Amino acid sequence: MDNVTHSLAGLLLAECAVRLRSRATGVEPATRVGTAAAVASVLAANLPDADLFYTGAGGDRLTYMLHHRGYTHTVIGVLIGAALVWGAVLVVLRWRSRGWPARGDVLWLLALLVVSTSSHLVLDWTNSYGVHPFWPVDDRWRYGDSVFIVEPWLWVVSVPALVVGSGSRLLRVLLSLLLLAGLALAWRVDLVSKGAAAALTAGAAASVAVALLLGSMPRVATAVGGWLAVTLVMALSSAKARDSAFRAVRASDPDAEVLDVVVSPLPANAVCMAVITVERTGSSYRVVTARVSAAPSITEASGCGARSGVGAIFQPSTRISTRAVRWDSEWSAPINELATLAREGCPVLAALRFIRVPAWQHESADTVLLGDVRYGGGSGTSFSDVRVPVRSSVCARAVPPWTPPRAEILGFAVR
Repeated sequence: MDNVTHSLAGLLLAECAVRLRSRATGVEPATRVGTAAAVASVLAANLPDADLFYTGAGGDRLTYMLHHRGYTHTVIGVLIGAALVWGAVLVVLRWRSRGWPARGDVLWLLALLVVSTSSHLVLDWTNSYGVHPFWPVDDRWRYGDSVFIVEPWLWVVSVPALVVGSGSRLLRVLLSLLLLAGLALAWRVDLVSKGAAAALTAGAAASVAVALLLGSMPRVATAVGGWLAVTLVMALSSAKARDSAFRAVRASDPDAEVLDVVVSPLPANAVCMAVITVERTGSSYRVVTARVSAAPSITEASGCGARSGVGAIFQPSTRISTRAVRWDSEWSAPINELATLAREGCPVLAALRFIRVPAWQHESADTVLLGDVRYGGGSGTSFSDVRVPVRSSVCARAVPPWTPPRAEILGFAVR
């Protein structure tokens, strides 16, 4: 999830915590504690992305893939990160006020920061990039496949409540500009349909009206409820799209074994989904891209945006489309080829510890271009594309132990 959304989650959680504490105790937390809670909650909600400082974002692609959303995006990382922010905030409060906060405030702040840092993992899990939160007990990736990485509806339901409830004029201005910028972009970017942009604009107006009419506690509760409702609706639509794609594969090719169905909702759209199916038929490995409508009676799949960009190795799909599923493109290769590449090339196996939908092409007798179809891999321009030697025992430094998402087709034990 993008860091703006993580920050909004941190602010909303802090506001919710303040309201709940004041309701339970009958006393508002001290102003300095409330301010510290809001700032610390935003920091905690973004803290797991501190891994960007050592993954080399924009540098080595393999290092980035292997270590972003790595150790800091785990339950252990969350607890350590929350404790560090908590300690730093207490030191600042002690320095600014020459005294420690009350014991109740100290424990309340710790609980808030654990929840705020945890929210980062939950939000990142909801999209198709994935996390592996249970390391070192479980090294597998977990994917929510339900919310686009930048979902403007989350901004619409939360920003007005935060603006009305904030005591900082600067924060009110910044949040208001953020919402206006988000709505303006929704009308301009191709990923958001005009209908979705219109719905967002109307939703923002309604959200502002509700925030102005309600008291502090109902206003925060409505914002949190709206956030959860958006996530639930997207998740239900994603599940419906996944089921439609699975059934469509069965109808098109009864012999195909569906290994994975990757679902990526379009932003601000609970109906249209970009879908990738990963299949095995006999000795062949196949990847097929499609557009799927979770409600074809409202919007047919063919009306769900343009064909998603994939590498030149893909060809138009020959499958028969329906109102619910519009097959776009496909690519296949011998399934044992990937297993051989992973067995003989340590860099290939390292990349496969991240790549969920592998596609590859030999650029020479000694080099292969390997990428993830989720991000247009195989084209040579995707951040997931890596050029690696066909045979090499030289491994990248500090390769993490993540279980390869496609371990079932590698044909050998992976540690």
